Order: sequence, then structure tokens, then C-alpha cells
Amino acid sequence: MILSVQDLTFKFRGKTIFSHASMQINQHAIYGLVAPNGYGKSTLLNLLTGLLHPQSGRIQLLDQSMSRQLIFEKVAYLQDNSVLYPYLTGQQHLDFLTAVHRLDRQAVATIAGQLQAVDFLNQRVSKYSLGMKQRLLLVMALVVKPTILLLDEPLNGLDPTSLQLVREALLDLAQQDVTVLISSHNLDELMKVTQHYFFITGHQIHEEVLSPHDSAEARYNALFAPTV
Repeated sequence: MILSVQDLTFKFRGKTIFSHASMQINQHAIYGLVAPNGYGKSTLLNLLTGLLHPQSGRIQLLDQSMSRQLIFEKVAYLQDNSVLYPYLTGQQHLDFLTAVHRLDRQAVATIAGQLQAVDFLNQRVSKYSLGMKQRLLLVMALVVKPTILLLDEPLNGLDPTSLQLVREALLDLAQQDVTVLISSHNLDELMKVTQHYFFITGHQIHEEVLSPHDSAEARYNALFAPTV
């Protein structure tokens, strides 16, 4: 078992986000996490990394109960770019991770090169475009060589060239026995890397495997289109 959520209930300010919800991942692969804004995608990722705590239920990672040490060693979480420090350079962010995780500097530089982030690493983050911030965040997530990679809207703000770079990086990870869970509204791009989805509906986490001929957008509309 790679990831297990059992009987999860979480409420925020009196609003129910999850009610006795469950999900299970048993194989290394890329998985999409899909729902409209406000349905709990980021909340679920925060629960999976211990940043939030459920009112009830059980979360396990790699056949173990969650702990800070386990998450530190095995999980990488790409959050939104508000976690970046605007007064630091991209390189300073990477230097911090290199020191904390005792990483090989050349390996870090190689990943930055693969995502074509090298040219802007010495600039302050305050000068970055949205796409540059997204690529820095992805480099930061990949350099720690996680077993489980959680990505919250990693495709946001990326131009076609950057999308291709990210797509190739994700597909490469899938060949390295890394489990990737991607929250995204870019359904066309998700379909290029996975047919396996978790949809959040009715406070539950609903798993579906689409065929290569299915449309993620059509399935999304069937689940979430407003009734007239």
C-alpha cells in the first residue's frame, strides 16, 4: 500500500469538506485529483502531509502511520507559490533544500537544467513570472527524490514549452517508481500523463480509470456541470 485514507471526516469553520471518505493507491503511477475550486483538493493534499488534521479517520503512507519523519523522508509537496520567499533567489531556495536534505549539488543542478530553470535561478523570486515560480517549485519538489509526490496545480501559468518539460519530467518519474498525485484544472494536459483519476464529489473521493478514448473534460462536466 502506498497511500490509504479510511473513513476521513474533515470540517472547516462548520463546513463539511469530507464525510467518511476513503481512497487507496496501491501502485506507483500518476494520478489526477480533480474537482471544482472549493471542493477540497488542496485540503486533501494538506491532510496527506499532516499540515491539517482530520476530525476522524486514518491516513497511512507506505504501510505506515503518518509521522513528520516519514513525510520528510518520503514525500514532496508542491504547494502554491505563496510558500516562496520573494526576497530570496531561486538558487537560495535550492541551497536551503540541499543543506536540509543533504543533497548532491550536481544532482540538484541537473534537475534545474532539465526544467530549464538555470537561467533565472540567480534572480529574486519577486522578479519571477508565474511560470518561472511554477518551474522553481517543481525543481524543489523533484530534487528531494520523493517516493510520493503531491502537486497542487503545477500546470498553472505554464507556456506550451514549459508544459512539455513538466510532462516529460512527470512521465520520467512514473518510470522510477514514484507515485504522483496531481491536482489540476488542465484536463487536456492531465490526459497526456494519466487515465487514472480521483474525483471529489459529495464529500467523498471517487476513483475512476478512463479509457484512452474517454474525455476527462466530458467526465468532469457529467459530474460537476450545474443542473438547470
